[in-house]
Amino acid sequence: MNSIIRKTLGLKSHRVVSVRKSMSEIEIKIERIRRRLLTCGQCGQRSRVRDRLRERRWRHVPLWGIPVTIIYRPARVNCPDCGVKVESIPWAQGKSPLSQPLIVVLATWSRLLAWDVVARLFGVSWSTVRAAVEAAVAYGLANRDIDSVLFIGIDEISRRRMLEMHQNLL
Repeated sequence: MNSIIRKTLGLKSHRVVSVRKSMSEIEIKIERIRRRLLTCGQCGQRSRVRDRLRERRWRHVPLWGIPVTIIYRPARVNCPDCGVKVESIPWAQGKSPLSQPLIVVLATWSRLLAWDVVARLFGVSWSTVRAAVEAAVAYGLANRDIDSVLFIGIDEISRRRMLEMHQNLL
């Protein structure tokens, strides 16, 4: 189980301390590996750990319909370029309470099903699905590569339809 979690979350400087089933969920507790340099959350440079923040929780992809929560105390690193910053957490993006894999799963299912159906399937609210889709779109826009695009074409029927829609709006 630990190796599956490590590979799916992209853990290199962290280790799985425990996986336990609580009342109605699976809790994965993660710790940093001591004496390892962690990456700065701003520039990505590996730096020494300064101190730790309070414990945080992230919702993760449910396993066999059982909610999964990741528990971790983020570290602050003393980056020579940026100063004291929170480490880059491999399974999370910013202050989002959702793990990256859960964002991808929710956004992918949202392409196929109505958002309220996806919310019910994964036991989250509709606004959580909306936030996951927004995060996935923002990631796609930030990482798109349009350098290889040479031409953009519009046929005459589509052009005529666009002109008619534009005139109707005015």
